[in-house]
Amino acid sequence: MPSKCAIPGTDSRLRPDETQKKIILVDITVSFENRTPAFRETRARKLEKYAPLADTLRTKGYEVQMDALMVGAWDPCNERVLRTYGIGRRYVLLMRRLMVSDTIR
Repeated sequence: MPSKCAIPGTDSRLRPDETQKKIILVDITVSFENRTPAFRETRARKLEKYAPLADTLRTKGYEVQMDALMVGAWDPCNERVLRTYGIGRRYVLLMRRLMVSDTIR
């Protein structure tokens, strides 16, 4: 049975799938700026923020994928992120509408 505890040797409280040794880190951030440069800067900051944790996990034998998901204003890269992790096109479109409208509300 997979372990339900944090990863030994890290400060993280993540509970990875021990059988596949694969971790997907997706930081969800609220952005109200609706410009491509702002999206790029925010995504880069988020990836930089989690880089040390990802490096630590890689040294422990984990395959690590990282990305960021912008809500509030919709970053067109969100669709790539969601599709990469197995979210179907129809659900991506629904998520787009819900994420933006719920953030505004």
